[in-house]
Amino acid sequence: MQDTGKNIIIAGVGGQGILLFSNLLSKYYMKLGYELKISDVIGLGQRGGGVESHFRYSNKPVLSPFIKAGDVDYLLSFEQTETLRYLHCLKDDGVIFSSTFELSTSSVNTRLEKDMPESKTELIKRSGKKTFIIDPDENKSQDFDISKMMNIVMLAFYAEFRGYPHEEMMQIVKESVPEKFVEGNIKAYQKGISIARAKLA
Repeated sequence: MQDTGKNIIIAGVGGQGILLFSNLLSKYYMKLGYELKISDVIGLGQRGGGVESHFRYSNKPVLSPFIKAGDVDYLLSFEQTETLRYLHCLKDDGVIFSSTFELSTSSVNTRLEKDMPESKTELIKRSGKKTFIIDPDENKSQDFDISKMMNIVMLAFYAEFRGYPHEEMMQIVKESVPEKFVEGNIKAYQKGISIARAKLA
């Protein structure tokens, strides 16, 4: 069946490379000739605030960059509090890709409010959606810090899930990041492929 387009939310916190992820994915879909609309919403990103990207691609003109609740096909999140924040936006058959990374809010750190008593990972799993969880602690690498490269790891996981050609995606990565970071990003991408294949087997 031909892919006519999808609605994607990419979420996380400042410093996790959400905008780079969105940029890399947009280059891939543009090469395929899709129409794109992307809207990036940045909170106090430099202070760990929420960052989200509404990402829509279609074989028809896309009129609005914003995705309404209930219309999201894929939620890709690099921080699990942000994953929980957008669960309600997913379609009934929507798919979740989430890191277990968690950044406590300043109000929790200063004890102005209590954190959730339950495991956020378990809450995500109980959403009833098809869910793939990546735990950085379980997938450490000697070649790079996976917690700082989750955007590239997640890009590879998503590409594997969708059946996209990895050589093309890695070429886009090579062309898009500074030369001194290419090797580390490719290693992170390859790590993402291996994590995906293990979970999708």
